[in-house]
Amino acid sequence: MLPLPRLTPAWVIPETEDGTTGSADDFVRRLNDRRWSVAILGSDILSPGQDLAFLDLEADCRPADHELPPVFEAAKKYGIPLLLRGSASHSAIRDLRPQPVLPERLFQWWGPERMDEELIRNVPPLTITRVTAGARWAMVETEETVGLAAMPLLASGSAPDAPVTLREDYVGAPLSALAGGLRMAAGIERSLACAAANAGHRPPVAGTVSDGLLPEPGAGTERTVIVGRFPELARKRPGAIVLEKHPGPDDLPSDAAPYVIPGAEHFVVTASAWSNGTLAGLLRLATGSRVTLVGPGAPLAPALHAYGIHRLAGFIVGDREKTREIIAEGGGVKAFKPYGRQIMLSEE
Repeated sequence: MLPLPRLTPAWVIPETEDGTTGSADDFVRRLNDRRWSVAILGSDILSPGQDLAFLDLEADCRPADHELPPVFEAAKKYGIPLLLRGSASHSAIRDLRPQPVLPERLFQWWGPERMDEELIRNVPPLTITRVTAGARWAMVETEETVGLAAMPLLASGSAPDAPVTLREDYVGAPLSALAGGLRMAAGIERSLACAAANAGHRPPVAGTVSDGLLPEPGAGTERTVIVGRFPELARKRPGAIVLEKHPGPDDLPSDAAPYVIPGAEHFVVTASAWSNGTLAGLLRLATGSRVTLVGPGAPLAPALHAYGIHRLAGFIVGDREKTREIIAEGGGVKAFKPYGRQIMLSEE
Protein backbone atom coordinates (compact mmCIF):
# COMPACT_ATOMS: atom_id res chain seq x y z
CA MET A 1 0.00 0.00 0.00
CA LEU A 2 1.33 3.42 -0.93
CA PRO A 3 1.85 5.79 2.02
CA LEU A 4 1.08 9.47 1.70
CA PRO A 5 4.26 11.40 0.91
CA ARG A 6 5.76 13.50 3.69
CA LEU A 7 5.43 17.26 3.25
CA THR A 8 8.03 19.78 4.28
CA PRO A 9 6.73 22.49 6.64
CA ALA A 10 5.11 25.34 4.70
CA TRP A 11 4.67 29.02 5.42
CA VAL A 12 1.90 31.15 3.98
CA ILE A 13 2.08 34.91 4.45
CA PRO A 14 -0.90 36.62 6.09
CA GLU A 15 -3.48 37.47 3.43
CA THR A 16 -4.05 41.12 2.68
CA GLU A 17 -6.80 40.66 0.10
CA ASP A 18 -10.33 40.62 1.52
CA GLY A 19 -12.32 37.46 1.05
CA THR A 20 -9.83 35.59 -1.13
CA THR A 21 -10.86 31.95 -1.68
CA GLY A 22 -7.23 30.89 -1.61
CA SER A 23 -6.66 31.92 2.03
CA ALA A 24 -5.16 29.61 4.62
CA ASP A 25 -8.40 29.71 6.63
CA ASP A 26 -10.35 28.59 3.60
CA PHE A 27 -7.82 25.85 2.87
CA VAL A 28 -8.14 24.51 6.43
CA ARG A 29 -11.93 24.69 6.31
CA ARG A 30 -12.06 22.83 3.03
CA LEU A 31 -9.82 20.08 4.37
CA ASN A 32 -12.08 19.67 7.39
CA ASP A 33 -15.13 19.55 5.11
CA ARG A 34 -13.44 16.81 3.08
CA ARG A 35 -12.84 14.56 6.07
CA TRP A 36 -9.19 15.40 6.71
CA SER A 37 -8.23 15.76 10.38
CA VAL A 38 -6.75 19.21 11.02
CA ALA A 39 -5.30 20.36 14.34
CA ILE A 40 -5.42 24.13 14.83
CA LEU A 41 -2.57 24.63 17.26
CA GLY A 42 -3.47 26.80 20.20
CA SER A 43 -6.98 25.37 20.47
CA ASP A 44 -6.39 21.72 19.51
CA ILE A 45 -3.90 19.18 20.83
CA LEU A 46 -1.53 17.57 18.36
CA SER A 47 -1.84 13.79 18.31
CA PRO A 48 -0.82 10.88 16.09
CA GLY A 49 -3.05 10.19 13.09
CA GLN A 50 -3.91 13.80 12.33
CA ASP A 51 -3.44 14.96 8.74
CA LEU A 52 -2.36 18.59 9.19
CA ALA A 53 -1.17 20.92 11.94
CA PHE A 54 -2.03 24.58 11.31
CA LEU A 55 -0.38 27.28 13.38
CA ASP A 56 -1.33 30.95 13.07
CA LEU A 57 1.63 32.77 14.59
CA GLU A 58 -0.39 35.97 14.89
CA ALA A 59 -3.46 34.51 16.58
CA ASP A 60 -4.26 35.38 20.19
CA CYS A 61 -4.55 31.70 21.09
CA ARG A 62 -1.24 30.62 19.58
CA PRO A 63 1.22 28.65 21.73
CA ALA A 64 3.87 30.75 23.48
CA ASP A 65 7.20 31.00 21.68
CA HIS A 66 8.93 28.78 24.26
CA GLU A 67 6.30 26.08 23.58
CA LEU A 68 6.88 25.99 19.83
CA PRO A 69 10.00 23.77 19.61
CA PRO A 70 8.22 20.82 21.30
CA VAL A 71 5.24 21.34 18.98
CA PHE A 72 7.49 21.23 15.92
CA GLU A 73 9.25 18.14 17.22
CA ALA A 74 5.91 16.40 17.83
CA ALA A 75 4.73 17.18 14.29
CA LYS A 76 7.97 15.77 12.91
CA LYS A 77 7.76 12.67 15.12
CA TYR A 78 4.17 11.91 14.12
CA GLY A 79 4.82 12.72 10.44
CA ILE A 80 2.12 15.41 10.44
CA PRO A 81 2.44 18.16 7.78
CA LEU A 82 2.89 21.59 9.35
CA LEU A 83 1.46 24.82 7.94
CA LEU A 84 2.43 28.17 9.44
CA ARG A 85 0.97 31.60 8.87
CA GLY A 86 2.69 34.73 10.05
CA SER A 87 5.29 37.38 9.46
CA ALA A 88 8.70 36.46 8.05
CA SER A 89 10.25 38.21 11.05
CA HIS A 90 8.80 35.68 13.50
CA SER A 91 11.47 33.51 15.09
CA ALA A 92 9.60 30.32 14.14
CA ILE A 93 9.86 31.25 10.46
CA ARG A 94 13.55 32.06 10.77
CA ASP A 95 14.42 28.92 12.78
CA LEU A 96 12.24 26.35 10.99
CA ARG A 97 12.81 27.77 7.49
CA PRO A 98 9.52 26.47 6.06
CA GLN A 99 8.78 26.40 2.35
CA PRO A 100 7.02 29.66 1.29
CA VAL A 101 3.63 28.98 -0.33
CA LEU A 102 1.26 31.48 -1.87
CA PRO A 103 -2.31 31.22 -0.51
CA GLU A 104 -3.68 30.16 -3.89
CA ARG A 105 -1.02 27.43 -4.16
CA LEU A 106 -1.81 25.63 -0.91
CA PHE A 107 -3.40 22.64 -2.62
CA GLN A 108 -0.32 22.40 -4.82
CA TRP A 109 1.75 22.03 -1.64
CA TRP A 110 -0.80 19.56 -0.25
CA GLY A 111 -0.16 17.62 -3.43
CA PRO A 112 -2.05 15.63 -6.05
CA GLU A 113 -0.78 12.47 -4.33
CA ARG A 114 -3.42 13.14 -1.65
CA MET A 115 -6.25 13.26 -4.19
CA ASP A 116 -6.88 9.50 -4.02
CA GLU A 117 -7.02 9.49 -0.23
CA GLU A 118 -9.58 12.29 -0.33
CA LEU A 119 -11.72 10.34 -2.78
CA ILE A 120 -11.57 7.26 -0.54
CA ARG A 121 -12.64 9.19 2.54
CA ASN A 122 -15.60 10.76 0.76
CA VAL A 123 -17.04 7.65 -0.90
CA PRO A 124 -20.58 7.20 0.51
CA PRO A 125 -21.51 3.91 2.26
CA LEU A 126 -23.54 2.60 -0.68
CA THR A 127 -23.76 -1.17 -1.07
CA ILE A 128 -22.07 -2.75 -4.10
CA THR A 129 -24.54 -4.81 -6.13
CA ARG A 130 -22.30 -5.91 -9.02
CA VAL A 131 -18.65 -5.78 -10.15
CA THR A 132 -17.80 -6.38 -13.82
CA ALA A 133 -14.20 -6.65 -15.04
CA GLY A 134 -13.68 -6.90 -18.79
CA ALA A 135 -10.55 -6.92 -20.91
CA ARG A 136 -10.60 -3.13 -21.23
CA TRP A 137 -12.99 -1.67 -18.68
CA ALA A 138 -14.28 -2.23 -15.16
CA MET A 139 -17.78 -1.38 -13.97
CA VAL A 140 -18.95 -1.14 -10.37
CA GLU A 141 -22.64 -0.75 -9.54
CA THR A 142 -24.87 0.10 -6.60
CA GLU A 143 -28.65 0.42 -6.63
CA GLU A 144 -28.29 4.16 -7.18
CA THR A 145 -25.02 4.67 -9.05
CA VAL A 146 -22.53 3.19 -11.48
CA GLY A 147 -18.84 3.88 -12.10
CA LEU A 148 -16.38 2.95 -14.84
CA ALA A 149 -12.59 2.76 -15.01
CA ALA A 150 -9.99 1.55 -17.50
CA MET A 151 -8.39 -1.82 -16.81
CA PRO A 152 -4.59 -2.22 -16.81
CA LEU A 153 -3.23 -3.44 -20.12
CA LEU A 154 -0.47 -5.96 -20.73
CA ALA A 155 2.14 -5.51 -23.43
CA SER A 156 -0.16 -7.55 -25.69
CA GLY A 157 -2.82 -4.86 -25.41
CA SER A 158 -5.13 -7.04 -23.31
CA ALA A 159 -5.84 -6.98 -19.59
CA PRO A 160 -4.89 -9.67 -17.08
CA ASP A 161 -7.87 -11.67 -15.85
CA ALA A 162 -9.44 -10.37 -12.67
CA PRO A 163 -9.80 -13.17 -10.12
CA VAL A 164 -13.43 -14.18 -9.66
CA THR A 165 -13.05 -13.87 -5.89
CA LEU A 166 -11.87 -10.26 -6.27
CA ARG A 167 -15.14 -9.44 -8.03
CA GLU A 168 -17.54 -11.53 -5.96
CA ASP A 169 -16.11 -10.82 -2.51
CA TYR A 170 -17.05 -7.16 -2.79
CA VAL A 171 -20.70 -7.68 -3.74
CA GLY A 172 -22.72 -6.65 -0.70
CA ALA A 173 -19.81 -4.64 0.73
CA PRO A 174 -19.76 -0.83 0.96
CA LEU A 175 -18.15 1.11 -1.88
CA SER A 176 -15.47 2.38 0.48
CA ALA A 177 -14.14 -1.18 0.95
CA LEU A 178 -13.37 -1.49 -2.76
CA ALA A 179 -12.33 2.17 -3.15
CA GLY A 180 -9.53 1.55 -0.65
CA GLY A 181 -7.64 -0.06 -3.53
CA LEU A 182 -6.75 3.46 -4.65
CA ARG A 183 -3.89 3.16 -2.17
CA MET A 184 -2.34 0.59 -4.53
CA ALA A 185 0.21 1.85 -7.04
CA ALA A 186 -1.34 0.08 -10.04
CA GLY A 187 -3.07 -3.13 -11.12
CA ILE A 188 -6.52 -4.67 -11.28
CA GLU A 189 -7.44 -3.82 -7.69
CA ARG A 190 -6.66 -0.16 -8.33
CA SER A 191 -8.77 -0.11 -11.51
CA LEU A 192 -11.73 -1.60 -9.66
CA ALA A 193 -11.16 0.95 -6.90
CA CYS A 194 -11.32 3.79 -9.44
CA ALA A 195 -14.63 2.44 -10.72
CA ALA A 196 -15.89 2.21 -7.12
CA ALA A 197 -14.83 5.80 -6.41
CA ASN A 198 -16.65 6.92 -9.55
CA ALA A 199 -19.75 5.05 -8.39
CA GLY A 200 -19.54 7.15 -5.24
CA HIS A 201 -20.65 10.22 -7.18
CA ARG A 202 -24.24 10.62 -8.28
CA PRO A 203 -24.67 12.03 -11.81
CA PRO A 204 -24.25 15.83 -11.68
CA VAL A 205 -27.31 17.95 -12.38
CA ALA A 206 -25.20 20.58 -14.14
CA GLY A 207 -22.50 20.33 -16.76
CA THR A 208 -21.74 20.72 -20.45
CA VAL A 209 -22.22 18.03 -23.08
CA SER A 210 -18.62 17.57 -24.22
CA ASP A 211 -15.82 15.01 -24.46
CA GLY A 212 -13.36 17.66 -23.24
CA LEU A 213 -11.16 17.42 -26.33
CA LEU A 214 -12.19 20.63 -28.06
CA PRO A 215 -10.27 23.79 -27.07
CA GLU A 216 -11.83 26.15 -24.57
CA PRO A 217 -13.69 29.15 -26.00
CA GLY A 218 -11.26 31.92 -26.87
CA ALA A 219 -8.22 29.65 -26.86
CA GLY A 220 -5.76 30.46 -29.61
CA THR A 221 -2.69 28.60 -30.71
CA GLU A 222 -1.25 28.07 -27.24
CA ARG A 223 0.99 25.07 -26.67
CA THR A 224 -1.08 21.98 -25.91
CA VAL A 225 0.11 18.60 -24.69
CA ILE A 226 -2.17 15.57 -24.68
CA VAL A 227 -1.61 12.23 -22.98
CA GLY A 228 -3.48 9.63 -25.04
CA ARG A 229 -4.13 9.31 -28.78
CA PHE A 230 -7.85 10.10 -28.90
CA PRO A 231 -9.93 9.85 -32.10
CA GLU A 232 -9.99 12.90 -34.39
CA LEU A 233 -7.29 14.77 -32.49
CA ALA A 234 -5.90 16.22 -35.73
CA ARG A 235 -9.22 18.00 -36.21
CA LYS A 236 -10.04 18.82 -32.60
CA ARG A 237 -6.55 19.84 -31.43
CA PRO A 238 -4.39 20.56 -34.47
CA GLY A 239 -0.75 21.04 -33.61
CA ALA A 240 -1.02 19.41 -30.18
CA ILE A 241 1.88 17.32 -28.87
CA VAL A 242 0.59 13.80 -28.17
CA LEU A 243 2.25 11.41 -25.73
CA GLU A 244 1.56 7.68 -26.01
CA LYS A 245 2.81 4.57 -24.24
CA HIS A 246 2.93 2.87 -27.64
CA PRO A 247 3.54 5.90 -29.89
CA GLY A 248 2.44 6.08 -33.49
CA PRO A 249 4.21 8.07 -36.23
CA ASP A 250 2.78 11.39 -35.00
CA ASP A 251 3.26 10.75 -31.28
CA LEU A 252 6.03 11.10 -28.73
CA PRO A 253 6.76 8.31 -26.22
CA SER A 254 5.30 8.77 -22.76
CA ASP A 255 8.87 8.98 -21.39
CA ALA A 256 9.08 12.43 -22.99
CA ALA A 257 6.52 13.83 -20.51
CA PRO A 258 9.06 15.68 -18.29
CA TYR A 259 10.40 17.48 -21.36
CA VAL A 260 7.16 18.64 -23.01
CA ILE A 261 4.50 19.03 -20.30
CA PRO A 262 6.11 21.82 -18.20
CA GLY A 263 5.25 25.19 -19.67
CA ALA A 264 2.30 23.99 -21.73
CA GLU A 265 -0.67 26.34 -21.63
CA HIS A 266 -3.11 23.44 -21.99
CA PHE A 267 -2.73 19.86 -20.77
CA VAL A 268 -5.26 17.17 -21.64
CA VAL A 269 -4.80 13.79 -19.99
CA THR A 270 -6.68 10.52 -20.28
CA ALA A 271 -8.39 9.27 -17.14
CA SER A 272 -6.53 6.00 -17.72
CA ALA A 273 -3.56 7.81 -16.15
CA TRP A 274 -5.59 7.95 -12.94
CA SER A 275 -6.44 4.24 -13.01
CA ASN A 276 -2.83 3.23 -13.73
CA GLY A 277 -1.46 5.44 -10.95
CA THR A 278 0.51 7.96 -13.03
CA LEU A 279 -1.84 10.97 -12.84
CA ALA A 280 -0.34 12.59 -9.75
CA GLY A 281 3.12 12.69 -11.33
CA LEU A 282 1.73 14.20 -14.52
CA LEU A 283 -0.14 16.88 -12.56
CA ARG A 284 3.14 17.79 -10.86
CA LEU A 285 4.63 18.42 -14.30
CA ALA A 286 1.58 20.42 -15.43
CA THR A 287 1.78 23.13 -12.76
CA GLY A 288 0.50 26.35 -14.33
CA SER A 289 -1.31 24.57 -17.20
CA ARG A 290 -5.05 24.48 -17.83
CA VAL A 291 -5.70 20.79 -17.15
CA THR A 292 -8.53 18.67 -18.56
CA LEU A 293 -9.06 15.06 -17.43
CA VAL A 294 -11.01 13.13 -20.07
CA GLY A 295 -12.56 9.72 -20.61
CA PRO A 296 -15.37 7.52 -19.25
CA GLY A 297 -13.26 6.83 -16.16
CA ALA A 298 -12.82 10.51 -15.20
CA PRO A 299 -14.26 11.19 -11.72
CA LEU A 300 -17.06 13.74 -11.87
CA ALA A 301 -15.99 15.12 -8.50
CA PRO A 302 -15.80 18.94 -8.25
CA ALA A 303 -13.44 18.58 -5.26
CA LEU A 304 -10.69 17.63 -7.74
CA HIS A 305 -10.61 21.17 -9.15
CA ALA A 306 -8.59 22.19 -6.09
CA TYR A 307 -5.84 19.76 -7.12
CA GLY A 308 -5.22 21.57 -10.39
CA ILE A 309 -7.75 19.86 -12.68
CA HIS A 310 -9.79 22.61 -14.29
CA ARG A 311 -12.13 20.48 -16.39
CA LEU A 312 -13.47 16.97 -15.78
CA ALA A 313 -14.92 15.34 -18.89
CA GLY A 314 -16.52 12.02 -17.98
CA PHE A 315 -19.35 9.68 -18.91
CA ILE A 316 -22.75 8.94 -17.39
CA VAL A 317 -24.06 5.43 -18.06
CA GLY A 318 -27.65 5.40 -19.29
CA ASP A 319 -28.34 1.76 -20.17
CA ARG A 320 -26.60 -0.30 -17.49
CA GLU A 321 -27.47 -3.69 -18.94
CA LYS A 322 -26.07 -2.96 -22.40
CA THR A 323 -22.98 -1.24 -21.01
CA ARG A 324 -22.33 -4.11 -18.61
CA GLU A 325 -22.72 -6.65 -21.41
CA ILE A 326 -20.29 -4.80 -23.69
CA ILE A 327 -17.68 -4.39 -20.94
CA ALA A 328 -17.94 -8.05 -19.90
CA GLU A 329 -17.32 -9.09 -23.52
CA GLY A 330 -14.21 -6.91 -23.75
CA GLY A 331 -15.73 -4.00 -25.64
CA GLY A 332 -14.34 -0.48 -25.51
CA VAL A 333 -15.57 3.10 -25.48
CA LYS A 334 -16.77 3.09 -29.06
CA ALA A 335 -19.07 0.15 -28.32
CA PHE A 336 -20.68 1.44 -25.09
CA LYS A 337 -20.64 5.16 -25.91
CA PRO A 338 -24.19 5.07 -27.45
CA TYR A 339 -25.58 3.84 -24.10
CA GLY A 340 -24.72 6.89 -22.06
CA ARG A 341 -23.77 10.53 -22.38
CA GLN A 342 -20.59 12.56 -22.13
CA ILE A 343 -20.53 15.47 -19.71
CA MET A 344 -17.95 18.01 -18.61
CA LEU A 345 -17.67 19.86 -15.31
CA SER A 346 -15.66 23.09 -15.38
CA GLU A 347 -14.09 24.87 -12.45
CA GLU A 348 -15.67 28.19 -13.38
